[in-house]
Amino acid sequence: MFKKLIIFLLFPIVTLSQIESSIKIKVAMMQNCVKKGVEGETLFWQTKGKITYAIVDYTEEQNPIFKDLFINQYRELLTIYKKMILSEDEKDTDLYVKTLIRQEDDFRNLLTIDQLKKYSEKLTFFKKSNPQANESYSSLFFSDELLAEYKTKFSYKK
Repeated sequence: MFKKLIIFLLFPIVTLSQIESSIKIKVAMMQNCVKKGVEGETLFWQTKGKITYAIVDYTEEQNPIFKDLFINQYRELLTIYKKMILSEDEKDTDLYVKTLIRQEDDFRNLLTIDQLKKYSEKLTFFKKSNPQANESYSSLFFSDELLAEYKTKFSYKK
């Protein structure tokens, strides 16, 4: 029931199943982290770090940068998530989604050209050939196609 309420609040007009499905997964991931209490932050940044490291193979210099990025992303999302859940206000929900989009851009901007290419190719590969892996990755990341779709639907501007 709770998840359906979130989806209803998020998408009163949008009916594209790809976006609906991905936002359910993204909210569920955040909800899972929040339920872990103080361990939720560690779960969030370590999961994002391990997944992306396996794809793009960070350099030693990049490791602490990405760790800090993912910790700060969680903290920012946590504040917005809690407000969104309590208020059930469309503006808070919109802010949450736009924050997810910006955070994806922030991450991508730190990757080298080769790393970004690997990242994009891997997410595209999972979308086409491994729905289960795609769902897992979609809980924290955006494929190029999905990111473009979100930016269009939410009129995202930097």
